[in-house]
Amino acid sequence: MVRPLIHKIVTSHYEHGIEDDNITERFKNTILYQLTTRFELTWKEIVTARHVASFLNPRYKDMEHEPVSAREKIRSHVLQLIESVAPTITNPNDTEENDLKMNNVLAFIYKDHTNSTNDAFTQFTGYLSEPQLRFDLNPLEWWRTREEKYPAIATIAKKYLAIPSTSASSERCFSTAGNIVTPKRSCLLPENVDMLVFLYQNRK
Repeated sequence: MVRPLIHKIVTSHYEHGIEDDNITERFKNTILYQLTTRFELTWKEIVTARHVASFLNPRYKDMEHEPVSAREKIRSHVLQLIESVAPTITNPNDTEENDLKMNNVLAFIYKDHTNSTNDAFTQFTGYLSEPQLRFDLNPLEWWRTREEKYPAIATIAKKYLAIPSTSASSERCFSTAGNIVTPKRSCLLPENVDMLVFLYQNRK
């Protein structure tokens, strides 16, 4: 969700308006720069886990938040992932369907074997043709109902959509500061606290 949401915030709430004065413009420019840099919104020709996760989220699969040049590369990368996973997955429905077809005399004569839904490209094109989910609906529920239809993509989606967006690193920093500024050391100067936290976090 992170990339699409930050992109939406930037484009919807921080665009420059005619009535903006110098202070407002500077404020918006600073926020835009910080958000773009912090969340690496600029396309750098490298497909990351964040790109894949956004694409596998049915609410953002059309990738309107990414530049046009990036979309095809992300899709190609995901297709490669699907191709690497698809051969290892078996769908019980496919075996039953093939048995039924082979029981039919004409199917036996003509050896009519239709493409399995485990075919990576079939699943991929099927997923692309699905309508994009509304932003306020649950993507995990969507995947639960389509896991049998797109088994290989669902396997990858479980892996990437389970990645939490976490603030653990900043929380660790606060925890360090709390261990340094104890009741018995409450008179430390701010610059000394800053230096002690820095030294502790970079001790290795």
